[in-house]
Amino acid sequence: MGEILGLGLSHYPGPMVPVQHWPSMLSRNVDHGRLAPDLYADKSRWPAPMREEWGQDEGLTAAKEHRRRLLAGYAELRKALDIFHPDVVLIWGDDQYENFKTDCVPAFCVGIYDQIVSHPYAGSGIPFRTEENAWGLPSDTELHIRGHYEAAHDLCQNLIENSFDIAYSRTTRHPRGLAHSFNNTVVYLDYERKGFPYPIIPFHVNCYGNQLINNSARTQGEGRNEISPSGPSPARCFDIGRATARYFAASPWRVALIGSASWSHGSLTAKHSRLYPDVAADRKRHEELRSGRFSDWGRITQHEIEDSGQHEVLNWICLAGAMTELGQRANVVDYVETYVFNSAKCFAVFPPRAATASAAA
Repeated sequence: MGEILGLGLSHYPGPMVPVQHWPSMLSRNVDHGRLAPDLYADKSRWPAPMREEWGQDEGLTAAKEHRRRLLAGYAELRKALDIFHPDVVLIWGDDQYENFKTDCVPAFCVGIYDQIVSHPYAGSGIPFRTEENAWGLPSDTELHIRGHYEAAHDLCQNLIENSFDIAYSRTTRHPRGLAHSFNNTVVYLDYERKGFPYPIIPFHVNCYGNQLINNSARTQGEGRNEISPSGPSPARCFDIGRATARYFAASPWRVALIGSASWSHGSLTAKHSRLYPDVAADRKRHEELRSGRFSDWGRITQHEIEDSGQHEVLNWICLAGAMTELGQRANVVDYVETYVFNSAKCFAVFPPRAATASAAA
C-alpha cells in the first residue's frame, strides 16, 4: 500500500530573478498590452492597500519581504519532502504556451520520461525587465531532472482505464524543456542548489484555458488578441486528483503529490482591469483550506475561476481532490497576500497517512 504526502506551493517567477526587478512586472504588463498605460501611471486610481504596498520606493521594500516569506515557505516544504523521502514526486502544473501551442492544447497530459534536461535560467526574467537570474548562472545552465517512467506510464494507463482520456508526452520541444511551472517547482525546492534527488512526473493541466493564447503568447512576444476555449472544469480536476490518489494508494511507491500554482492573478483578473488580483476570492480559498473545506473545491464553477483570475488554482484543485480521497488535512505554512506582485501565494503541507482500504479500493 502506498503512502502519500501532499504539498501546495507557487511557481511565481519572481524568485528566479534578483529581487530589485520584481516590481517591474507591472510595467512589463503595460508593454504586453495587458494593463492600460494610464492606469499604471495614475497611482491615485489604485486601491489604497496597493498604494501602501508600492510605498515610497516603488515596491522594493515590499518585494524583499515578499521574497523572504516565499523562500521560507519553499524551505519548509523541502524539509517535509526530505523527511518523507518519496520514491516519486508528481507535480500538477500548467504549460503556458510553452510546449503546447496552437497545434494542440490538451486538457491534461502526463509526462512519461526517464530523464529531462531543462534550461530554466534561460529567459527566466521574461515577465520582468532583466536578463539576469538570481544565482548569476549562465543562461544555458542545464537542470537534469529524473523521471519515473514506470510510475508515469502505469498512472496514465490506469487513468485511461478509468475513463479519463489523458494525453501523454515522451519529449519536450520548448528551448527551456519542461514548462516553467515544473522547472520552477524543482528549482525552488532546491533553491540552495544542493541537489534534487527525487524523480518527478510532470502532470500538465490546461489552467489558462480561455486566456491561454491572449495572455501567455503576449509574454513571449507574440501579439495576439483572441479568446481560447476554457480549460477543464474544477469538477474534472477534482475527480482526476481523486483518481490519481486512488492509483498511488494502491501502488508500491511513496509518492509526494504537489499542486504548483499561485492563486488569483492580477494579469488575469479582467474585472480589476488586470491591475491586481481578486484578494477577496483568495481569502475565501485560504479559509476553506485552513478549515478543511477544500473538499468543496470540485463544486467551484468555471465562471468563478475565470471571474476571479484563479485559473491556476485548478492545479491546487487536483491536489484537493487527492487529499479529499485520502482524508488528509492541510497544515498551512504561510499565505502571502499581495496587490503589487501579481498573485497570492500559499504554502501547505498535507501530512501523510497510510493508505486505507477504502482509499485503495
